[in-house]
Amino acid sequence: MSTINREVGEQGKGFRLQRLRAIKLLFEKMNASQKAVIYAGTEFFDDVYIKAIEDEKVEVIAEGDKNYDSKPSFSFMSNEVKNSLISFLDCWFQHDIKGLIFCFYTNVKIGKEYNTQYLKSLNINLPDEPIIKLLIKKDFDKKNLLSTVKTVLLDEYRKQYKGKESDGFLQLLEELSDELWISFLNKIDWKFEQEDEEELEKTLIEEIRKQSFYKVNLIGKESYVISALLDEFEKRQNIKDHFGRLINDAQVRLKLLEVGNNQYKMSDPVYEQWEKLESPDDKRNVDEKIKAVSISYSKKKLNMFARKIGAVKIELAKIDNKDKGAYQYRIYDACEERLLEILDSYDGSEVEPRVVDGWIDDLVQFAETHLAEKSKDFTYPFKNKDTLRNTILELFDSCYLSFDG
Repeated sequence: MSTINREVGEQGKGFRLQRLRAIKLLFEKMNASQKAVIYAGTEFFDDVYIKAIEDEKVEVIAEGDKNYDSKPSFSFMSNEVKNSLISFLDCWFQHDIKGLIFCFYTNVKIGKEYNTQYLKSLNINLPDEPIIKLLIKKDFDKKNLLSTVKTVLLDEYRKQYKGKESDGFLQLLEELSDELWISFLNKIDWKFEQEDEEELEKTLIEEIRKQSFYKVNLIGKESYVISALLDEFEKRQNIKDHFGRLINDAQVRLKLLEVGNNQYKMSDPVYEQWEKLESPDDKRNVDEKIKAVSISYSKKKLNMFARKIGAVKIELAKIDNKDKGAYQYRIYDACEERLLEILDSYDGSEVEPRVVDGWIDDLVQFAETHLAEKSKDFTYPFKNKDTLRNTILELFDSCYLSFDG
């Protein structure tokens, strides 16, 4: 059965909140039992996914996170609520797992529904209390509650699947008994007026400090634990195999050990600078740039450079965009600095091929020293000089560097 793909990827609002929530739930489950095997992921089932297995008991949490500063409240009729409930329904029909729990998590308040033209068009009479408050109290006998929920969600389901290749589980939903509707609604844990990103991160620092499942000194290093786990979730986000995105309790303990033993290094945040670089005006490739200063440069060498540039592009394409951007920016920054010094004494005349080779060797050495210094605090995807050299050639080929200013 084909259902709507609700993944929003890196551009989705609140992805940091999702990962912080996943970390918090991981810690809660690990503190609750040291015997349980626990998995966590984001954009899997819903915004946050937690699975805890202990003996024959299985608990699965699918959570929708809605972090909004622009809205004071959500009512049952808010699009954010309806979207989450349709997602929950699809998940319930697809994965009727014993122990499955849904959670709606938001930092805003509960709002009240009003008799709009839309509700009148559906012939709905609202309950006399906010619907979400009644659902939290599980007051399913309340007049007009269940009929309103069913009518609104059926209408929303039809709208969301209109024009799609599949109508999802519409037929099953239309035939759902009141007993099964109540069974579904009973699975939802409504969490309103919860912590936003900043507040949640402060809470996590306290929970890491007090964690009881791993004996390692983390005092003063709590933010590094959060960074390490956020990095781990982020690196897994684009893995096509959804199960490959999950982090388990053993991997959390490994990250705690790395941080506790001062082995963890953060990802370099300068990838943002790489993304902001303006496209260069110089559109010549590396052949043209070398020939501009050394007309007699070996054609065989230039062909070899082309192969190496092609190979390094494949290497760079295999790594996370942020890691790649930070690596390229640090190399570019070092080479630009060194080129200014080299070209300061260059008069613009033709040079012998060996001079160009010397310049390239000089750039490689300077960039290698620069990366080694930065590696004291940050981690980079490649350590070998060959990839470094080829990345420098690629920077010439992609117009960012040149020998003739």
